[in-house]
Amino acid sequence: MSIIKSQNVNEIIRKTLGIINPKIIVHGEIVGYMLYKMLECDGRYSEQEPLDYTMLGILHDIGLYREDGLSNVADFETAGSPWPHSIYGFLFLKYLSPIGDQAEVVLYHHLDYNRYGMVKSKYAHITECLALADKMDNFMRCKHTKIKDDYFSQYRNIRFSGNALDLFHRAEKEYGIMAKLASGEYRNELDEIMSHSVFSEKYKRGFLEMLVYSIDFRSEHTVVHTMSTVHFAMQLGRLMKVGAKDLHNMYYGALLHDLGKVAIPLDILESPGRLGEEEMRVMRAHVRITEMILSDLVDEDVLQIAARHHEKLDGTGYHKRLSEKDLTLPQQIVAVADMLSALYGKRSYKDSFDSSKIKSILQEDAEKHKISKPTVDCLMEHYDAVVKEYEEQKDETIGLYLRIKQQYEEIGKKLEEIVP
Repeated sequence: MSIIKSQNVNEIIRKTLGIINPKIIVHGEIVGYMLYKMLECDGRYSEQEPLDYTMLGILHDIGLYREDGLSNVADFETAGSPWPHSIYGFLFLKYLSPIGDQAEVVLYHHLDYNRYGMVKSKYAHITECLALADKMDNFMRCKHTKIKDDYFSQYRNIRFSGNALDLFHRAEKEYGIMAKLASGEYRNELDEIMSHSVFSEKYKRGFLEMLVYSIDFRSEHTVVHTMSTVHFAMQLGRLMKVGAKDLHNMYYGALLHDLGKVAIPLDILESPGRLGEEEMRVMRAHVRITEMILSDLVDEDVLQIAARHHEKLDGTGYHKRLSEKDLTLPQQIVAVADMLSALYGKRSYKDSFDSSKIKSILQEDAEKHKISKPTVDCLMEHYDAVVKEYEEQKDETIGLYLRIKQQYEEIGKKLEEIVP
């Protein structure tokens, strides 16, 4: 049962990350395109391998999305340390994506070539090609300002691989890469390349989960929110005997419901007190942004589940003020699951509520005809079992978050020894 096409997974990633800083996703696509053409020219790889490495190229700077206020991709080539985003990107891809085995390519893409001997990687050739493509695009962005015209002759086999540069020149001669980059034609060709990707359902889920986690992990207060919403929604759906297709739609709708929070500033997500009127207006915009990202890219049922999780049965919700007659059972279940997740979880402005308070709030809203009473009644009947199973899964997610934080520090210290 497939409700999201493989090429649409790429487009969801592109639109979501492009909201934070379109320059970074454009840079990633250019790097991914150049890397693909180099590997195609090289001719030593299977049909699928270049596609996987192209995804790594597109996502090689995903660690940058952990930060607010990003403005200039090329600054990481010419000033400051490139390691924080390289390490986070590596860890996100290693633990959260379906191509985690190859994620090491991203970790070392800013390592000078003459230091490659200090690390052992079975993906050295790919890393060389990715690093060269990254430098090529940054050179074009910074030409005549921050990077000297003789950069590639001066730093051959020092900052980048001479063999990778030679391969790029062969690919340029064969495919006309630079002309396509200049005209923008590369974008259509990249779409065509990625349209050949046929992702399994597990593969698609993996990339979408990686995208969601990369957003949730921006703040320690949102680490488990999406995961808990998905879990509660699926538990309630099964208990209420929702059909297989609706369950499938609910999974993706719950998974993608907060994509729009990628556009919400961290100071609002982590506000220590109740949000003011203007801050609340900004926060509520995440629903419209989620709808904009997913429109025409997912099944309509999935779109509406994701976009309607803050609607209320009495018409007082947002962002369209719909009422009960407009809201399907799957949409109502996910709305309850989202609310349960918010009440159960610890946030910047509150500790997690105890069970009695959570039950009281949900039952009160059900009685006021704001949320689905049958769903809340089902939850009350099975509350302890639903929460117990969630707690086991929550520990895994928090453990993963803490492992990423710990390994970030460990890898950073290791790289300090390699790059003083």
